[in-house]
Amino acid sequence: MAIRTLLLTSTAALMVSTGAYAADAIVAAEPEPMEYVRVCDAFGTGYFYIPGTQTCLKIGGYVRFDSNYGENPYDGTSNGWDAFTRGTLTFDAKSDTEFGTLDSFIELRSDANNSTDTNTYLNAAFIEIAGFRAGYGDSRYDIWLNSAGNIINDDVIDYTGDRTNQVSYVYGGDAGFAALIGLEEGSGSYDTGFAPTPTVSYDGADFPHVIGGLRYFTNEDHDTGIAFIGGYDTEAEAFGGKVRVDVKFNDTFSAWVMGGYQSDWDNSKGPGGTRRLNYYGPWSGDWAAWGGFAVKVNEKTSLNAQAAYEDDGTFAGALNVEYMVTSMLKLQPEINYTEFDGVRGNGSAIGGTIRLQRNF
Repeated sequence: MAIRTLLLTSTAALMVSTGAYAADAIVAAEPEPMEYVRVCDAFGTGYFYIPGTQTCLKIGGYVRFDSNYGENPYDGTSNGWDAFTRGTLTFDAKSDTEFGTLDSFIELRSDANNSTDTNTYLNAAFIEIAGFRAGYGDSRYDIWLNSAGNIINDDVIDYTGDRTNQVSYVYGGDAGFAALIGLEEGSGSYDTGFAPTPTVSYDGADFPHVIGGLRYFTNEDHDTGIAFIGGYDTEAEAFGGKVRVDVKFNDTFSAWVMGGYQSDWDNSKGPGGTRRLNYYGPWSGDWAAWGGFAVKVNEKTSLNAQAAYEDDGTFAGALNVEYMVTSMLKLQPEINYTEFDGVRGNGSAIGGTIRLQRNF
């Protein structure tokens, strides 16, 4: 009897112990509380806090499909039917610091001209704080003046060099008075047409190119104001500068005009006495001019036009309609006309592009 009582007691104790252990195991296996992504509204819409940090991140981009017809407005060759696709991703990270907003921006692009011609590359990567910028992207010679018009082929008469490594400082904000000073490496190349060095680079020499600018805009949209930008190419030993004026007359109609001048365009500082192009004067001739207007037809539709002429003799014009099919999806058919002259040859070209683009 005593033995049976002892066995029953031991069995009960073992069951209680096993149950307690199982309960502890269940509690230990419970997942950690989930940390949901928090919306960050300190820097505008679309930002969220990176979990565990006070840094706000915004992810965006677009998918674009261009279909080209007729003749190429840049060189007059026949396009036939030519298609182009691009996918872009942007990452914008911002955080508050004792020096103001610390911003870092990355833009990645992948282009496809056909099944054998695809390219993925870094379009921009830079850091900004307290007015300073350091990194890679479009030259300030371009974006300080907001490029050109809302035209697909807006640079048939070119107004800027390629993307470049750069460091710069801006005093002032998006509205009112602002001033810029910076250094740029320069980037890209051009064909001299002469041996033994048929291709020459725009890259900086022993000292980087120097750039500076001034501007005044009445608001942050930059739709009314005046801006100037100038740069000195230390390799070509030449200056280039542009001035742009924007006017928004009313909610329907706005217009702009831009002029550029470069020194010593027909210099002979290149290899073998060939002409050395100026990074801050990519047009042909001493001067060039651009102008255009935009008409907002209704909430979904706008009409855009641009004309440009370079001193060497080439004229380029474009007209398009931007139609918002739905939110974030636009359709933009465009027609282009170019009349070539001077070093770019003779003749004319008529062609067009239809663009479909979905932003996100």
